[in-house]
Amino acid sequence: MRDIRFRGKTLKGEWIVGDLLRTNGQTGDGWAIQYEDPESGLMMEDVRVGTIGQFTGLHDKDGRDIYEGDIVQWDKDQKLYVVEFRNGMFYASVEPCNPRVYGGFPLWFLCEEDQHCSIVGNRF
Repeated sequence: MRDIRFRGKTLKGEWIVGDLLRTNGQTGDGWAIQYEDPESGLMMEDVRVGTIGQFTGLHDKDGRDIYEGDIVQWDKDQKLYVVEFRNGMFYASVEPCNPRVYGGFPLWFLCEEDQHCSIVGNRF
């Protein structure tokens, strides 16, 4: 079964992961993430709408979860790619991080066994 979860930055600037909910938030953006806190139980926090990204279901070479908005470096060409959802798939776009270089690949291609990529940051 596919693992559907989201990541977003709270109003305090902290990253949280969980289920995405539509709300009447404090920011007027109207989005929150509900997550399980080991000490407090089920929690919900408003998140900044521009920072929300879905888990791609893929991992980098160190086993870290890859989300929309992450910047990955592909070992094969050492270029940086931004993870986007485009045309119904997660896509690694080379354009935002590399002037005058165009194109990209389906994200799964960068994460195959004989190909490797590493998360080096995110666009936020």
